[in-house]
Amino acid sequence: EHLNAQFGAVRFVYSKSLHIKKHAYQRHGVSLTPRKDIKPLLAVAKKFRKFRKYAWLKEYDSIALQQAVINLDVAFSNCFNPKLKARFPMFKRKHGKLLG
Repeated sequence: EHLNAQFGAVRFVYSKSLHIKKHAYQRHGVSLTPRKDIKPLLAVAKKFRKFRKYAWLKEYDSIALQQAVINLDVAFSNCFNPKLKARFPMFKRKHGKLLG
């Protein structure tokens, strides 16, 4: 039960981070990456936990939530690597993927 909830929290942070990255690029033309902007992006998971709306994330492992942000960056790197045939990162949901 708790493990399923942990996976749900990780999915939420991954999808929310993808939304933030897409929004930053579409609105401001800025590409956020952990290698370039490591502190703000990794802090995304921590900031979520401070907002009342996202207080439920405090129950889950912060390292797993931060790893979700790093995994998203790897997905973007793979997407733009011409040697790999990776597609653009997509929003996650419990059963399958949502369209990005």
